[in-house]
Amino acid sequence: MKRISVRRVASVIATAMAMTLVFATLGWAMMPQWNTRPYTKHIAIASADTTITPAHANIPHEGRYRTRETRLSIKTGDGVTLPAVLREPVDAPGPRPACLFIHGSGTSGAEDFGDIANAMASAGIVTLVPAKRNDNYTVLHRDYPRFAREYGRSLDVLRGISGVDPAKTGIYAESEGTWIATILTSKRQDIAFAILTSAPVFNGREQMAMAVSAYTHEAGAPKPVVKDMAKLMSLDYAPFDLAYADFDADRYLKSLTMPVLVNYGTYDTAMPIEQGAQRIIATANKSGNENVTVRYFAGNHQMRAGEGLFTPNLPLAEGYTQALENWVNGVTAGTKADGWATPQVAGATPHQRFAAPQRTRSGIVGSLGVLAGLMVAGPVLIVMAAILGIGLTVFSWLQTLLAGRRSVATVRAMHATPSGLGAAQQRTLHGIAGLSAGIGTAVMVITGLLYGYMSAVGVSAVLVMPQPRLFAVGWVVLRIATMLLVVLFAWEMERVWYCRADIVGVRRVICVMVALGTLATLMTLAFWGLFSL
Repeated sequence: MKRISVRRVASVIATAMAMTLVFATLGWAMMPQWNTRPYTKHIAIASADTTITPAHANIPHEGRYRTRETRLSIKTGDGVTLPAVLREPVDAPGPRPACLFIHGSGTSGAEDFGDIANAMASAGIVTLVPAKRNDNYTVLHRDYPRFAREYGRSLDVLRGISGVDPAKTGIYAESEGTWIATILTSKRQDIAFAILTSAPVFNGREQMAMAVSAYTHEAGAPKPVVKDMAKLMSLDYAPFDLAYADFDADRYLKSLTMPVLVNYGTYDTAMPIEQGAQRIIATANKSGNENVTVRYFAGNHQMRAGEGLFTPNLPLAEGYTQALENWVNGVTAGTKADGWATPQVAGATPHQRFAAPQRTRSGIVGSLGVLAGLMVAGPVLIVMAAILGIGLTVFSWLQTLLAGRRSVATVRAMHATPSGLGAAQQRTLHGIAGLSAGIGTAVMVITGLLYGYMSAVGVSAVLVMPQPRLFAVGWVVLRIATMLLVVLFAWEMERVWYCRADIVGVRRVICVMVALGTLATLMTLAFWGLFSL
């Protein structure tokens, strides 16, 4: 008996090692063949001063005029009317320059951009902030061409305002709105200038891969987790209609042939703050446009003076609105920014940690639908196996009550194990039932730990609350739990094989479901890098 026991232990160990090797190989094959690499081609900053001083010395500055607000309604052309807020400088001589504001993903109301728009109006620039339609705008679906058409109608309204010079009317776009803005500039030749703030610049997947890597790194997640999160950007999102992840930024970026002002906050880890500016400059130069000005401010993604994205009432970064106004008044006065004494690239020193990748090909798991199926399959199969197990137990007890003539112990033994089995085989079958329950519990626990861990990393990244020690310990715990699950599964496989002829009917179905649920869970764990060396 002792020799048999040692042989079976050796069999379990060998099976566990083989499974670990198989899932480590699967994890590598699931890994896309690209990485987000550190960014090293840093942009040259000519001066720390963000001040923009146009060649035209007589331009109006912030606070020169009182401002007046007017509520407007703008028809989109398909029966929808959007509110808008027009801000004008009182008693400013005309014709005046004007600026249309285009929302990013975090704003949508006509009251947004109020402090920026009012400051610009006080410097003699008419501003219009239309609301952005939120219908059919979700995490899963965003129609940028439609937004471009709607903002185009708002631009026509602004150009038609009394006192506005249509030839001096341009756009201000923030974050995701810069994609909309470049579609608009590709369709129209009458846009006098473009201000791009916190611009993603790159295609959706490339941009998000860089942002996710930066966010998770800032959260203090271990290197494998940073790499794992970027992996999501390589998946095919078609089953979930996430088509905007493949937005072709390159196609529209070349339309920036007008004077361009590029602004980034140095605290912004979501954007390619150096790579993006360099790309805009290079693309504009290829089109013969040398009139590109870049400014870096000590601010976050929303150009607020603080690192937290969701901290309320943060003031705008110092000097931000003054730079906007001076630049607009300068380029609309007939001078070119590339001829001014003011440096074209200036401000706080940026430090982009990760480069946006040039390609994002997936591994063998190429679809978000497949990944979601794997992640759901494990727990679902385990729950179904548990329901069948409970049903079998209840059925046994019901037969006990109906039989009457048999004792509870007799019926339990008859239904728990096939008749004619020896004591050792009966103990093995009882052990398999207990082991299956244990594996099912382990699958549910480790699944909960994994999803809880990834959610905690995400929350910490978004709220800028780094927890490096906690995430390092959590990753070790997840890896240990993964190895324990492999050993438990190897143990069950060995016992099932030993008693395979006696596992029939519902018991066989339960064993198969537990096995498939565990395999699906192990494949999920492999995708997330928990088998990586």
